[in-house]
Amino acid sequence: MSLQSKPWYGRWWAIALLIALVVGVTAILTVESLGMRSIAVDAEPFAQEAGGFDYSWWNAALGRWARAEGVDYDAVRADETELRRFVATLEAIGPRATPERFKTDAERLSYYLNAYNALVLFGVVDNWPIDTVHDVHGWLDPRAGFGFFYGLRFPLDGAEINLYDLENERIRGFADARIHAAINCASKSCPALMPFAFEPARLDEQLNAVTRAFCSSPIHVRVDDGAEEIQLSAIFDWYKPDFEEHARRLGRPATIEDFILAFATPAVAADLRRARGAEFELVFVPYDWALNRL
Repeated sequence: MSLQSKPWYGRWWAIALLIALVVGVTAILTVESLGMRSIAVDAEPFAQEAGGFDYSWWNAALGRWARAEGVDYDAVRADETELRRFVATLEAIGPRATPERFKTDAERLSYYLNAYNALVLFGVVDNWPIDTVHDVHGWLDPRAGFGFFYGLRFPLDGAEINLYDLENERIRGFADARIHAAINCASKSCPALMPFAFEPARLDEQLNAVTRAFCSSPIHVRVDDGAEEIQLSAIFDWYKPDFEEHARRLGRPATIEDFILAFATPAVAADLRRARGAEFELVFVPYDWALNRL
């Protein structure tokens, strides 16, 4: 049989190689174009006691960096070496990598809340300078925030994870809407980054405190009598089912407003009840993604 008359299946290996090459090159170009990458820590973990997780460095660092009005990123950058060591500690120790250290939901949730906030700060300084987390992206940007929340992969708990999965697959899995007041996305419309670490022994108290602050802040909950509007943070819209279910578990009607009423200060709650009774329109305020920099 001549070369020209050989059947196509005699060259199957060449076709398979070509397909594999095209698929491989396409995958590489897609990953690069979307700005997807793993962030290297290159640091030694902090020493830890035999049990639990020691948040003392993280607690002190937040006390230096976080204010009600924003974050001192110059101070964060000055402490970048130690922040990398803390992230390296989060990489080595966690509910999945070392489950014997995290025996309760409070221990596990505290870990994930602290980890989220630490990794957000780490992501900002690793990509410095930026004016918003939306500045982190590849030359293809399928949606605002994709590069920062989906594209960056952080070492955590013996594996890698992006911020989107950390929030939605780990933290929201605890079915507690108060977590939305506890995690900070480095943006002006986020709930404030607290100047303290979340600790298992007082986690419930801390979550109640941050949620009261969130539901009582005019940035996130406001009655505009002139416009006849109840103006709420977009967070209440994005995670509406979480807030409704939490309100239901508190024995209240399953609405966003009733969740807020469970935590807001008496003055804010009175304004909200009055506005709802007057049938003010419920609107969600556009999110300000500018960096929450002091």
